[in-house]
Amino acid sequence: MLNGISDSLHVQQRNPSVAPTAAVQAVAQTHNNTQAASIPSHRLESYTKWAKVTQGQHKVSAQQVAEQGLKQVKTLLAQLQHQGQQALTASNNNHDALERTQQRLAQLDISYLGQPLVDHQLNLISTQRPASKHSFSLKSVELTTVKPRDELIQVQLGKDSTQVLLPANTQPHELANQLKSAFAKLDIEIQHSADNRLLFKANAQQWQQVQHGLLMTGQGQRLPAGDARTIKVQPQLNWQDPQEWRFNSRDNIKQSLAKVAKSAHKVDAQLRELQTSQQHIQQQLQKASQVKDAALNVESTLEALSTLMQPSPFKLKINSLMAQANLTRPQVSSLLE
Repeated sequence: MLNGISDSLHVQQRNPSVAPTAAVQAVAQTHNNTQAASIPSHRLESYTKWAKVTQGQHKVSAQQVAEQGLKQVKTLLAQLQHQGQQALTASNNNHDALERTQQRLAQLDISYLGQPLVDHQLNLISTQRPASKHSFSLKSVELTTVKPRDELIQVQLGKDSTQVLLPANTQPHELANQLKSAFAKLDIEIQHSADNRLLFKANAQQWQQVQHGLLMTGQGQRLPAGDARTIKVQPQLNWQDPQEWRFNSRDNIKQSLAKVAKSAHKVDAQLRELQTSQQHIQQQLQKASQVKDAALNVESTLEALSTLMQPSPFKLKINSLMAQANLTRPQVSSLLE
C-alpha cells in the first residue's frame, strides 16, 4: 500500500549547507569504477542493506502519517453523523456546527514530505489508486456550439498555453475531439457529462491554478475577440467529496448522512488495508537486516544502490565515500548517521 508514494520518498536534503559540492560529486563519478574493486564486499553489502532499510522506514513513516490522518477523518465523520442526527430531531435546526465540521474535513491536509497521501475524496493514494482528479465546467461559455465561421481559441494556464481551431459548421462531438487534443497539452482531460456538456478534469496541481479561471481568447463566435479574458470555472463535485454534502434542509441532511456513512465504511476498509501493509513492510525490513549474500557482486550492487538511493543525499555520501576508500569504520558510521 502506498508504494507509489513512498517509493518516491527517498531521503531528502534537510540542510543544504552540508550537501556535497559539485566537485565532490564529479570526483565520485570519475573514480567510481576504479575505486569499486577496492571496497570490501561486506561493506557494499552493508550499504545496500542500509539503503533498503532507509527506504523501508520512509514507507512505514508515510503509512503511519496516512493512518493518523484517516483516523482523524473517521473522527470528523462520526461528528457529522452525530450532529446530523441531532439536527434532524431538533425543532430549530442549527446547521452551523455541521458546516464547521464539514469544512474541517474538506481542509484536511494529509501528506508526508510534501507528497499527498489522501486525496480530496478521502481516498488513499497509491500506484494502483492514483489521486482523484478535480472536475469542472466552464461558466457562461459553450465551446462545442455549432457556428457558421471558423474560430481560433487560445487558452493560457500559468506559463503554459495551447490553441485550437474550431471549424465552421462542425458537429459538437467533432469539436469536442479537437478540444481534447488541445487541452491535453495543459494536462487537462475532457469528457462529456451526463447532460452532454463538456466536463474538464485536472490533477491537484493544475486545479490550484484552474480554480481561479482560465485565460481564453476567441474571435467573436464562442468567445469575444480581442484581449484574453478570465473564464471562471464551476467545480463539479463527486458525492465522495465532503464539499458536495449539503446540510441546509432536512432532505439534504438525510441524503448527506447516507454519503457520510458510505465514506466512513470506506475509511475503515482503508485503515485495515494500511495495517496489513505495515505488517508486510516490517517483515521485509526484518528480512533485509538479516539476509547476507556471500556471493555479492560489486557492479550489480553499485547499480542497485544507484536505483535505490538516487537522488538522495545518502547516495551522494556513498559516492563520496567510494572516492575516499581509506576512511575508517568510525568515520563511515559518522557519515551515515
